Amino acid sequence: MHTEYKYEARHDSGYDASEKNAFEYVDYLRLRWRLIAAACVTAAALSLAVSLLLPKRYTATASIVIEPPAGNDVRTATAVSPVYLESLKSYERFADSDTLFAGAVEHFHLAAGGIQALKQQVLKVTKLRDTKILEISATLPQPGLAQQFVEYVAEQTVKLSRSESMATDREMIGEQERQSAEAQQRLSHAQQEWSEYETREPVGALKAQIESEVDLVGRLSQTLIDVRSTIADYAEKTDVNFTSDVPGLRARAAELAKKVAELEKDIDQKSGLASQREAGRQKLEAELKMSQTATETSAARLRDLRATAGMRGERLRVIDPGIVPQHASSPNIPLNMLAALLLTLIALVGYLTVSFSYGRRRAL
Repeated sequence: MHTEYKYEARHDSGYDASEKNAFEYVDYLRLRWRLIAAACVTAAALSLAVSLLLPKRYTATASIVIEPPAGNDVRTATAVSPVYLESLKSYERFADSDTLFAGAVEHFHLAAGGIQALKQQVLKVTKLRDTKILEISATLPQPGLAQQFVEYVAEQTVKLSRSESMATDREMIGEQERQSAEAQQRLSHAQQEWSEYETREPVGALKAQIESEVDLVGRLSQTLIDVRSTIADYAEKTDVNFTSDVPGLRARAAELAKKVAELEKDIDQKSGLASQREAGRQKLEAELKMSQTATETSAARLRDLRATAGMRGERLRVIDPGIVPQHASSPNIPLNMLAALLLTLIALVGYLTVSFSYGRRRAL
């Protein structure tokens, strides 16, 4: 009767139906505050007891810095783009490798049913956003073991990265060695062809012969001119002593002309042959120079690859092996108690709300 009187008084004072229901609901919860308090205390106590009974687990964290390749200009080392930083997430795969984790489990003699299930419980690898830092966390029941485990995984991650980089370098060097060997073979073949061509078809001796024959043609032509001039002089004379020499001079002139013609023909043939040999010589010389250049370039590339082996990829370095954790990471007692309180409040308020609604419907 007292509660109904208050409701009616509020209604008469100007409260509408919704406000009346709200006040009734608040009064309904207020009258049951002891139940709510008892439930919250019980939930917190149970959460505390369960948290204390749960086995403690400790988390140790190691950090690895991913440095740019050693061959990069130090002036541009700090000019790192967000795209490049995002690409470094691929190094998470090194630390998160199943093979590496299995090796760590075997090294520390951890009891393991399934590697994947255990790895989800123990290992966490994260590349911090917009940084070159790779964080590796390990969660285990013993704090010292957690630190040793995460340090081992970090060191093995660095070794794995280096081994992969060296494997890539060895592959590149092997391919370059093959190309260098092929270039050297081509050079040796070109040098052999050049030597054989110089021996088989010498150009220098042929040019010397041509020069000698040209010189001879010049002398014979001059002699022929002299003989013909003498014949012309004798033809103008009437002395029988001179005219008797003309046939001999004419025969000599004819012989000289024939000899000059033969020499000129031979010179033409030898000049054509010399031109062919010179063209072949120039072709072989060009091929030899190209082979020499290719061999030198390939050898220089091989030297560079060998000199920079292990320095072309990013370099991983452990900058923090982690410390032995002083406090357990789980169970988180304050968080568990808070979660228990919230869940208890939500469940209890829901139950009382349903009970309140059911009671009003029955009253109506």
